[in-house]
Amino acid sequence: MKLTILGSGTSHGVPVIACNCKVCRSHNKKDKRNRSSVYLQTDQGKYILVDIGPEFRIQAIKYKVNKVDALLLTHSHADHFHGIDDLRIFSASCFKRSDKNASILDAPPIPVYTNKETIADIKSRFSYFFVQPKEGGGHAKVTLNEVSSSFMIGDTKITPIPMKHGSLNTTGWLFTENGKSIAYLTDCSYIPEESFELIDKNKEDLQELIIDGLREKPHSTHFSFLQAMEAAERIGAKNVWLTHLTHTHSHEETLKYVKEHLKDFPKLTRNVSPAWDGLVLKV
Repeated sequence: MKLTILGSGTSHGVPVIACNCKVCRSHNKKDKRNRSSVYLQTDQGKYILVDIGPEFRIQAIKYKVNKVDALLLTHSHADHFHGIDDLRIFSASCFKRSDKNASILDAPPIPVYTNKETIADIKSRFSYFFVQPKEGGGHAKVTLNEVSSSFMIGDTKITPIPMKHGSLNTTGWLFTENGKSIAYLTDCSYIPEESFELIDKNKEDLQELIIDGLREKPHSTHFSFLQAMEAAERIGAKNVWLTHLTHTHSHEETLKYVKEHLKDFPKLTRNVSPAWDGLVLKV
Protein backbone atom coordinates (compact mmCIF):
# COMPACT_ATOMS: atom_id res chain seq x y z
CA MET A 1 0.00 0.00 0.00
CA LYS A 2 1.02 3.57 -0.61
CA LEU A 3 -0.60 6.44 1.27
CA THR A 4 -0.14 10.11 0.37
CA ILE A 5 -0.98 12.91 2.79
CA LEU A 6 -2.94 15.35 0.61
CA GLY A 7 -3.50 17.71 3.53
CA SER A 8 -2.32 17.85 7.14
CA GLY A 9 -3.96 21.07 8.31
CA THR A 10 -6.90 21.95 10.49
CA SER A 11 -10.20 23.47 9.31
CA HIS A 12 -8.82 26.92 8.44
CA GLY A 13 -5.67 25.58 6.76
CA VAL A 14 -2.20 27.07 7.12
CA PRO A 15 -1.44 29.85 6.32
CA VAL A 16 -4.62 31.19 7.85
CA ILE A 17 -6.49 33.93 6.01
CA ALA A 18 -5.35 37.38 7.22
CA CYS A 19 -2.92 35.93 9.77
CA ASN A 20 0.58 37.37 10.07
CA CYS A 21 2.03 34.94 12.62
CA LYS A 22 5.47 33.43 12.06
CA VAL A 23 4.07 30.04 11.03
CA CYS A 24 1.73 31.55 8.48
CA ARG A 25 4.66 33.61 7.11
CA SER A 26 7.02 30.63 7.12
CA HIS A 27 8.85 29.67 3.91
CA ASN A 28 9.17 26.05 5.03
CA LYS A 29 7.03 23.92 2.70
CA LYS A 30 6.14 21.67 5.63
CA ASP A 31 4.35 24.62 7.23
CA LYS A 32 1.92 24.88 4.30
CA ARG A 33 -1.03 22.76 5.36
CA ASN A 34 -4.14 22.17 3.30
CA ARG A 35 -7.26 20.69 4.86
CA SER A 36 -6.81 17.09 6.04
CA SER A 37 -7.15 14.27 3.54
CA VAL A 38 -5.25 11.15 2.45
CA TYR A 39 -5.09 9.08 -0.75
CA LEU A 40 -4.43 5.33 -0.60
CA GLN A 41 -3.22 3.16 -3.47
CA THR A 42 -3.61 -0.54 -2.74
CA ASP A 43 -1.31 -3.28 -4.00
CA GLN A 44 -4.14 -4.44 -6.24
CA GLY A 45 -4.34 -1.04 -7.91
CA LYS A 46 -7.41 0.38 -6.18
CA TYR A 47 -7.44 4.09 -5.32
CA ILE A 48 -9.21 5.15 -2.14
CA LEU A 49 -9.70 8.76 -1.05
CA VAL A 50 -10.34 9.61 2.60
CA ASP A 51 -12.14 12.94 2.95
CA ILE A 52 -12.55 15.53 0.24
CA GLY A 53 -12.30 19.10 1.48
CA PRO A 54 -12.67 22.44 -0.33
CA GLU A 55 -9.06 22.33 -1.61
CA PHE A 56 -9.42 18.91 -3.21
CA ARG A 57 -9.05 20.18 -6.78
CA ILE A 58 -5.70 21.79 -5.91
CA GLN A 59 -4.56 18.71 -4.01
CA ALA A 60 -5.61 16.35 -6.81
CA ILE A 61 -3.67 18.29 -9.44
CA LYS A 62 -0.57 18.72 -7.27
CA TYR A 63 -0.36 15.09 -6.12
CA LYS A 64 -1.67 13.46 -9.31
CA VAL A 65 -4.91 12.03 -8.02
CA ASN A 66 -6.05 10.60 -11.33
CA LYS A 67 -8.48 7.93 -10.16
CA VAL A 68 -10.92 7.44 -7.29
CA ASP A 69 -12.47 4.01 -6.81
CA ALA A 70 -14.06 4.85 -3.46
CA LEU A 71 -14.45 7.74 -1.04
CA LEU A 72 -14.37 7.24 2.72
CA LEU A 73 -15.58 10.08 4.93
CA THR A 74 -14.64 10.64 8.54
CA HIS A 75 -17.52 13.07 9.14
CA SER A 76 -19.47 15.91 7.57
CA HIS A 77 -17.64 19.07 8.62
CA ALA A 78 -16.99 21.34 5.66
CA ASP A 79 -13.21 20.93 5.72
CA HIS A 80 -13.65 17.20 5.19
CA PHE A 81 -16.30 16.86 2.52
CA HIS A 82 -17.34 20.10 0.86
CA GLY A 83 -15.17 19.28 -2.16
CA ILE A 84 -17.34 16.29 -2.99
CA ASP A 85 -18.76 17.87 -6.15
CA ASP A 86 -15.30 17.55 -7.75
CA LEU A 87 -15.84 13.80 -7.86
CA ARG A 88 -17.82 14.32 -11.06
CA ILE A 89 -14.63 14.46 -13.13
CA PHE A 90 -13.92 10.89 -12.01
CA SER A 91 -17.42 9.77 -12.92
CA ALA A 92 -16.64 10.75 -16.50
CA SER A 93 -13.02 9.60 -16.57
CA CYS A 94 -13.93 6.07 -17.61
CA PHE A 95 -14.70 7.40 -21.11
CA LYS A 96 -12.17 8.13 -23.80
CA ARG A 97 -12.00 11.87 -24.30
CA SER A 98 -12.41 11.34 -28.04
CA ASP A 99 -15.86 9.84 -27.51
CA LYS A 100 -18.06 12.84 -28.22
CA ASN A 101 -21.18 10.84 -27.43
CA ALA A 102 -20.02 9.96 -23.90
CA SER A 103 -22.21 11.31 -21.14
CA ILE A 104 -21.43 11.73 -17.47
CA LEU A 105 -24.93 10.37 -16.86
CA ASP A 106 -23.76 6.99 -18.19
CA ALA A 107 -20.75 6.72 -15.88
CA PRO A 108 -20.76 4.38 -12.87
CA PRO A 109 -21.25 6.08 -9.50
CA ILE A 110 -18.45 6.29 -6.95
CA PRO A 111 -19.21 4.48 -3.69
CA VAL A 112 -19.05 6.58 -0.54
CA TYR A 113 -18.59 4.86 2.82
CA THR A 114 -19.30 6.61 6.11
CA ASN A 115 -21.56 6.71 9.16
CA LYS A 116 -25.28 7.39 9.41
CA GLU A 117 -24.97 11.06 10.41
CA THR A 118 -22.70 11.92 7.51
CA ILE A 119 -25.00 10.25 4.99
CA ALA A 120 -27.90 12.35 6.28
CA ASP A 121 -25.82 15.53 5.86
CA ILE A 122 -24.81 14.60 2.30
CA LYS A 123 -28.46 14.13 1.36
CA SER A 124 -29.33 17.48 2.92
CA ARG A 125 -26.47 19.69 1.71
CA PHE A 126 -25.98 18.03 -1.68
CA SER A 127 -29.57 17.10 -2.46
CA TYR A 128 -29.04 17.88 -6.16
CA PHE A 129 -26.87 14.77 -6.41
CA PHE A 130 -30.01 12.69 -6.19
CA VAL A 131 -32.20 14.33 -8.83
CA GLN A 132 -31.96 14.37 -12.61
CA PRO A 133 -29.77 17.33 -13.65
CA LYS A 134 -31.18 19.93 -16.00
CA GLU A 135 -29.71 20.44 -19.44
CA GLY A 136 -26.21 21.84 -19.17
CA GLY A 137 -25.91 20.78 -15.56
CA GLY A 138 -24.11 17.89 -13.95
CA HIS A 139 -23.00 16.58 -10.64
CA ALA A 140 -20.92 13.87 -9.04
CA LYS A 141 -22.53 10.45 -9.12
CA VAL A 142 -22.26 8.61 -5.83
CA THR A 143 -23.80 5.72 -3.95
CA LEU A 144 -24.03 6.12 -0.19
CA ASN A 145 -23.06 3.20 2.04
CA GLU A 146 -23.50 3.27 5.81
CA VAL A 147 -20.86 0.99 7.33
CA SER A 148 -20.29 -0.20 10.88
CA SER A 149 -18.15 -3.29 10.29
CA SER A 150 -15.22 -4.37 8.12
CA PHE A 151 -15.65 -4.63 4.35
CA MET A 152 -13.42 -5.29 1.36
CA ILE A 153 -12.31 -3.17 -1.56
CA GLY A 154 -10.44 -5.59 -3.75
CA ASP A 155 -8.01 -7.43 -1.47
CA THR A 156 -7.90 -4.62 1.09
CA LYS A 157 -9.81 -5.00 4.34
CA ILE A 158 -11.25 -1.72 5.59
CA THR A 159 -12.42 -1.38 9.18
CA PRO A 160 -14.39 1.70 10.34
CA ILE A 161 -13.30 2.89 13.79
CA PRO A 162 -15.96 4.83 15.77
CA MET A 163 -14.61 7.92 17.53
CA LYS A 164 -15.87 11.11 19.16
CA HIS A 165 -15.10 14.63 17.87
CA GLY A 166 -16.55 16.53 20.81
CA SER A 167 -20.16 15.31 20.77
CA LEU A 168 -20.05 14.38 17.06
CA ASN A 169 -19.62 10.78 15.93
CA THR A 170 -16.69 10.44 13.54
CA THR A 171 -15.12 7.47 11.79
CA GLY A 172 -11.47 6.53 11.66
CA TRP A 173 -10.25 3.98 9.12
CA LEU A 174 -7.98 0.95 9.41
CA PHE A 175 -6.58 -0.52 6.17
CA THR A 176 -5.15 -4.04 6.11
CA GLU A 177 -3.55 -5.79 3.16
CA ASN A 178 -0.97 -8.56 2.83
CA GLY A 179 -0.44 -8.80 6.57
CA LYS A 180 0.25 -5.09 7.16
CA SER A 181 -1.96 -2.22 8.29
CA ILE A 182 -2.26 1.56 8.15
CA ALA A 183 -4.60 3.50 10.47
CA TYR A 184 -6.03 6.96 9.83
CA LEU A 185 -7.68 8.50 12.90
CA THR A 186 -8.40 12.19 12.52
CA ASP A 187 -10.88 14.57 14.13
CA CYS A 188 -11.16 12.88 17.47
CA SER A 189 -11.09 14.01 21.08
CA TYR A 190 -12.00 10.58 22.45
CA ILE A 191 -11.52 7.00 21.29
CA PRO A 192 -13.89 4.58 23.05
CA GLU A 193 -12.53 1.46 24.70
CA GLU A 194 -14.41 -0.64 22.18
CA SER A 195 -12.60 1.11 19.34
CA PHE A 196 -9.17 0.42 20.82
CA GLU A 197 -10.21 -3.23 21.01
CA LEU A 198 -11.49 -3.10 17.42
CA ILE A 199 -8.16 -1.77 16.18
CA ASP A 200 -6.26 -4.40 18.13
CA LYS A 201 -8.49 -7.16 16.77
CA ASN A 202 -8.24 -6.12 13.11
CA LYS A 203 -4.72 -4.70 12.75
CA GLU A 204 -1.90 -6.79 11.33
CA ASP A 205 1.62 -5.44 11.82
CA LEU A 206 0.49 -1.80 12.09
CA GLN A 207 3.17 0.09 10.21
CA GLU A 208 1.76 3.62 10.08
CA LEU A 209 -0.64 5.54 12.30
CA ILE A 210 -1.83 8.99 11.24
CA ILE A 211 -3.64 10.56 14.18
CA ASP A 212 -5.29 13.86 15.10
CA GLY A 213 -2.90 16.11 17.04
CA LEU A 214 -4.12 19.67 16.74
CA ARG A 215 -1.75 21.60 19.00
CA GLU A 216 0.01 21.65 22.37
CA LYS A 217 -2.90 23.23 24.26
CA PRO A 218 -5.94 21.00 24.99
CA HIS A 219 -8.99 21.44 22.76
CA SER A 220 -12.62 20.43 23.22
CA THR A 221 -12.90 18.48 19.96
CA HIS A 222 -9.36 17.41 19.04
CA PHE A 223 -6.48 15.53 20.63
CA SER A 224 -3.58 17.65 21.77
CA PHE A 225 -0.04 16.50 20.92
CA LEU A 226 0.27 14.62 24.21
CA GLN A 227 -3.20 13.05 23.97
CA ALA A 228 -2.38 11.83 20.47
CA MET A 229 0.90 10.34 21.71
CA GLU A 230 -0.90 8.65 24.60
CA ALA A 231 -3.42 7.04 22.23
CA ALA A 232 -0.65 6.10 19.80
CA GLU A 233 1.32 4.38 22.54
CA ARG A 234 -1.69 2.27 23.39
CA ILE A 235 -2.42 1.43 19.76
CA GLY A 236 1.17 0.36 19.25
CA ALA A 237 2.02 1.61 15.76
CA LYS A 238 5.60 1.49 14.50
CA ASN A 239 5.48 5.02 13.05
CA VAL A 240 3.20 7.82 14.23
CA TRP A 241 2.26 10.96 12.32
CA LEU A 242 0.32 13.89 13.80
CA THR A 243 -2.20 15.52 11.49
CA HIS A 244 -4.94 18.20 11.49
CA LEU A 245 -2.28 20.64 12.68
CA THR A 246 -3.01 24.29 13.39
CA HIS A 247 -0.71 27.33 13.07
CA THR A 248 0.29 27.57 16.72
CA HIS A 249 3.46 25.54 16.02
CA SER A 250 5.71 25.24 13.02
CA HIS A 251 6.76 21.82 11.75
CA GLU A 252 10.14 22.13 13.46
CA GLU A 253 8.61 23.36 16.73
CA THR A 254 6.15 20.46 16.75
CA LEU A 255 8.93 17.97 16.06
CA LYS A 256 11.02 19.41 18.90
CA TYR A 257 8.06 19.27 21.30
CA VAL A 258 7.34 15.65 20.43
CA LYS A 259 10.98 14.60 20.91
CA GLU A 260 11.14 16.36 24.27
CA HIS A 261 8.14 14.36 25.52
CA LEU A 262 8.98 10.94 24.10
CA LYS A 263 10.49 9.99 27.48
CA ASP A 264 6.95 10.08 28.90
CA PHE A 265 5.83 7.40 26.44
CA PRO A 266 8.34 4.53 26.71
CA LYS A 267 6.43 2.28 24.30
CA LEU A 268 6.75 4.83 21.49
CA THR A 269 10.14 3.58 20.37
CA ARG A 270 9.90 4.38 16.67
CA ASN A 271 9.32 7.55 14.66
CA VAL A 272 6.86 10.14 16.00
CA SER A 273 6.56 13.25 13.86
CA PRO A 274 4.15 15.85 12.52
CA ALA A 275 2.87 14.90 9.09
CA TRP A 276 3.15 17.28 6.14
CA ASP A 277 1.42 17.76 2.82
CA GLY A 278 2.92 15.45 0.21
CA LEU A 279 4.30 12.92 2.69
CA VAL A 280 4.25 9.43 1.11
CA LEU A 281 4.08 6.31 3.29
CA LYS A 282 4.73 2.88 1.78
CA VAL A 283 4.13 -0.47 3.46
